[in-house]
Amino acid sequence: MAFLTDDEKAALQIRRMIFHVVGKPLEEPILLEEIAPPQHTDFFVDRVRSALKGNLFEFRPRSDAERVLREISGNADAFTEQSQALAMEFQDQHSKVTSAGVFFVFELGVGGGAPVYALIKYDNEDVVRYILRNGDEPQVPRLERFQETFVRKPEAMQKIALVRLGAGAGGRVMVRDRSNTAHISDYFERFLKVRRVNSPDEMSGKLVEAFKATFKEHRAGLPEEIQRSGVNRIYEVMRQGHRFDPEAFEPILTAIFGQIPEDAPLRRTLTRNLKQHGVSEETFDINPEKVQKPRRRRLETDEGTQILYDEDHRPSVRPRPDGRKEIVIVTTGVKSDDVDIDTGARRR
Repeated sequence: MAFLTDDEKAALQIRRMIFHVVGKPLEEPILLEEIAPPQHTDFFVDRVRSALKGNLFEFRPRSDAERVLREISGNADAFTEQSQALAMEFQDQHSKVTSAGVFFVFELGVGGGAPVYALIKYDNEDVVRYILRNGDEPQVPRLERFQETFVRKPEAMQKIALVRLGAGAGGRVMVRDRSNTAHISDYFERFLKVRRVNSPDEMSGKLVEAFKATFKEHRAGLPEEIQRSGVNRIYEVMRQGHRFDPEAFEPILTAIFGQIPEDAPLRRTLTRNLKQHGVSEETFDINPEKVQKPRRRRLETDEGTQILYDEDHRPSVRPRPDGRKEIVIVTTGVKSDDVDIDTGARRR
């Protein structure tokens, strides 16, 4: 299930915002006051929206991050003080070699109901801007250098945690951590005190099912070679142990289905199936041991002949000079050679 519904994503707005300066070489964070009313909200809402695909966690018991956010949720006057407490705890857990930046706390509206909170570590960027005078006369541009800046590129948001508090206790946390995209960095996990909701092992199996459902729906429109062995290709590719990233899984898609046009219906079907199986937003390393290929296989000829076999007893398929194929089965004995009663009953 998605952390935010499509309607909530569309309604996303910033209600309150504050940030504090953290990172090296500071011993203590520089604590600031709330920016009220919020400024440049379109810029920051776009930054939050750009990071809405992440890994789902839940608070562990006695999480200080959860406790502080509940203080903010229950007391509007506590926003600044409690956000400062979060920034100090973040600085305490922060790696001493991590780059300087700021720690944002946003209270977000999602179209009704309880707010969602965003905790973001935003890195400072070293930029140079140019300034021109008005007019057409020749001029030398003036250059200014800044280090305390917020930029659009996704890499500047090193860590983001979206928090949806539970009704009485606990809550769900969607994390996007650029230093560990398939999970979460150790110190950020300690700061939030969270555990992952969906295991990579479980998601590996769900990913296979999403691709299989897509293959079955679009089998007729795929190249003949893929039509014949599409499910087998899915298992073989997944068992190579790739990392699945919902924003960058083109190599997996191509390895299974071949080159697929950007506007192909198969892509829309796959997106739907990934969402239905709960793997449309999370990044994880596929565990080959949890992608077990079914031992039972089926070979069917153009004439309707079917052969069921397992991997240890694969029949040999040999080309003939006339273009036809010869199937050879080596066996220790024939157990049955009779009318298929079950099949006949079904056909009647």
